[in-house]
Amino acid sequence: MQRIVPSATFRRAACSLALFLTSINAAHAQEKVFFPSADFANMYEMSRAKGTPTQVFGYLTMPSNSVTGKIPVVVIAHGSGGIEKKDREFWAPYFNKLGFAALVVDSFTPRGVTRTVDDQSLVSRAANTVDAFYALKFLASDSRFDRNKIGIIGFSRGGTAANHTATMTFRNNVLRENKDLQFAFHIPMYLNCSDTGYRKKNSFDKTGAPMLFLLGGKDDYTPAAQCNGLLKGLQAEYKNVIDYRVYEGANHSFDADNGVKYAAMAITGRNCAVVEIDLETWSKHIVASNEPLPAEKEKEFYKSCVARGASYGAYNTKYREMATKDIEAFLRQTSFID
Repeated sequence: MQRIVPSATFRRAACSLALFLTSINAAHAQEKVFFPSADFANMYEMSRAKGTPTQVFGYLTMPSNSVTGKIPVVVIAHGSGGIEKKDREFWAPYFNKLGFAALVVDSFTPRGVTRTVDDQSLVSRAANTVDAFYALKFLASDSRFDRNKIGIIGFSRGGTAANHTATMTFRNNVLRENKDLQFAFHIPMYLNCSDTGYRKKNSFDKTGAPMLFLLGGKDDYTPAAQCNGLLKGLQAEYKNVIDYRVYEGANHSFDADNGVKYAAMAITGRNCAVVEIDLETWSKHIVASNEPLPAEKEKEFYKSCVARGASYGAYNTKYREMATKDIEAFLRQTSFID
């Protein structure tokens, strides 16, 4: 029998067709979805004002395997660099394999910004948090998803959002008539803790949903040490639902694996004393000394401590693998996966 050998032209055509079909399948697997959100000028407005309507979008992927009943979801909030490759190509598939749908929210592109590393004022500090709340509302209205099993994970700026979305005052004001909604769990990673401690009547005003904080011990951008007071306070107030890990030797963005880099113009508050804010009066005080920080002295305070330059990334997947194991254990312990 004569053996027919495909020609080079045929092989190239077949290869091109395979690549085309692969790209089509990938496009179907990752759906771009648009949903309403709002703009708030700052955190103060997010706590009490009504936002200006806007529209944002994200990338939705479904679980890898079939799920019985309604599907749990994870909202993924990006950092100051905008959506990164790891957000869509590692973290979304990671949660998909665990049986979750995943929505990677883009808080920058719809607002005409690519990144805020060098200038955080380009996008309101409230944006990632507000978009996450509206993503929660959007997903909860979809009959495919379990509204009681929608969690959030966030990185750096998005990590701060993963923390702030557990604050009831913010939730109640942003969602208003939908304030009965809340995230089922929160996973803030290498978040900023220098001025993110919000209290109401001596309480951290959290929903009480389980929280897992993942921090880098070598982080010179958003140092883990600045989170000590917040973590200890949360653990004291909310028994058995607050956990954290500090990965010794890990830099900021330790879940990346394309080398350690240095952002010379990155704005950091690593040298700033930790500040807490009262949600009712919006008065601020320096935690270590308990001194008040009047509004008229804030500019001088931050001018003296805000710096530029920070390292980020990792040379391998060591810390990311540690994080994935800790996240999976957290989700099992809290009964979100079997």
